[in-house]
Amino acid sequence: LIRIRRIQITGNDKTRDNVIRRELRVEEQQVIDTVGMKRSFQRLNNLDFFETVEILPTQISPDEVDLDVRVKEKPTGSFSIGGGFSTLDQFTLIANITERNLFGRGHLVRVKGQLGQRRVLGILTFREPHFQDSETSLQIDAFATDTDFQTYTEKKAGGSLTAGRFFSEFMSGTVSLFGEEINIRSIDADAPDLIREQKGSQSSTGFRSVITRDTRDSSLSPRTGWRHRLGLDFATKVLGGSNFFYKFQIDTLKYTPLFLDTRLMLRGRLGILEGLGSEDEPVPERFFVGGIKTVRGFKFGRAGPVTAGNDPEGSDKQVIFNADFIFPVFPAAKLDGVVFFDYGEGINNFGDVQVFKLNAAAGFEGRWLSPFGPLRAALGLNLDPDDDKNENKTVFEFSVGGLF
Repeated sequence: LIRIRRIQITGNDKTRDNVIRRELRVEEQQVIDTVGMKRSFQRLNNLDFFETVEILPTQISPDEVDLDVRVKEKPTGSFSIGGGFSTLDQFTLIANITERNLFGRGHLVRVKGQLGQRRVLGILTFREPHFQDSETSLQIDAFATDTDFQTYTEKKAGGSLTAGRFFSEFMSGTVSLFGEEINIRSIDADAPDLIREQKGSQSSTGFRSVITRDTRDSSLSPRTGWRHRLGLDFATKVLGGSNFFYKFQIDTLKYTPLFLDTRLMLRGRLGILEGLGSEDEPVPERFFVGGIKTVRGFKFGRAGPVTAGNDPEGSDKQVIFNADFIFPVFPAAKLDGVVFFDYGEGINNFGDVQVFKLNAAAGFEGRWLSPFGPLRAALGLNLDPDDDKNENKTVFEFSVGGLF
């Protein structure tokens, strides 16, 4: 048995030693552990603070080694002003200031603003991932949005305070106290009855909770592992809001490595939204199935209920299955290609669900881990377009943001 005498950290001119040490899964005076060293390497890479990470043992005596943790830091702050065209927001101007390692303490601060034809938003976030070097995280968010959904306009403002905790190496949970003010206005004649009934101001206050088990080898470009996520939201009038509901979601996915650095991703999602008492489900909480984040090959929200004018009205339940075959295109540039099959629907009554008659689509997608964020572009083919709903046979979409 060989023990670790000392762990030495070099190359961290900005990042504090404790930020690195708390990610290590090996300790001084303990027996060296290959599994722990591999996990330490994964966790340090997932911080995305460093260009390179090396963990090298140096023999000191027949039963002792020193562990040299060498890192090469990279810029963790970004400032961007840009514009473009989004399939959801149309022409858009975006300004984003982010620092992921504030003062070398591992704190995240983000200020984001967006001005588009259909959406205006502002977001402010502060995150402390390890409060006093513990396994507890704290996060504060504040936001304001104004979105044109074609048949109505929705304005929201609010914030949340989130506490998180790691229960084990791969399992964590968060609980958020949230509050939102919502105003629904500019309602067209084609808008659903539910929208017209909720015209005016409303508010939601309550709790959002998530439990996650994540064994993926990477958070940005995984090749193996599972991620299971269970979420429960509860809004109550006791805290001063006008809405009363619960929202339950299950999301599980698996990455399986295949030949020549290809991999298969399978994902399933189930969501249920219910108004409590005599309350209707709030429109902002409804599921809009269809689009690059849910069922590709359908425009935003069109894989669920639509109005007489074929505009999405959202649903109080969702069932979604995705299968992606991912292959490298230019590995050095972090560019991947995807062949996908999506199957799912937004529904209002589980009794009406016919498992073998959900919306199905297939197609191709490109994914690039670009310097300004993950970029996706997808071309989807609707395998059984409904002429009565005026569904497109093909839909092209792209987005910049979190990976699918």
